[in-house]
Amino acid sequence: MWKALEPGLKLASTLHHLAEGASHAAIAAHYRLGRSTTSKAIYDTLNALGVVLQPLYLKPPSGPAEWMTVVHGLVVDKNNLAALYYYLQI
Repeated sequence: MWKALEPGLKLASTLHHLAEGASHAAIAAHYRLGRSTTSKAIYDTLNALGVVLQPLYLKPPSGPAEWMTVVHGLVVDKNNLAALYYYLQI
């Protein structure tokens, strides 16, 4: 039976992928891992980071006042104004 990859190695390969934009095959060769193993490690780590960080940093607005703050912070031109109006249903 194969040993599981250490969490530090999964994180290192994922950060390597994010920092350099290197292909999974190149990262696999760098860390001497299989390509499919590397791909799974990267996807699993990104998913875990998303689950943990999304509620902290990508919290959706909780009410109309917060939505209006977001709207006023947008740069809106006449081409996307109709789409924004439809989306927000003002």
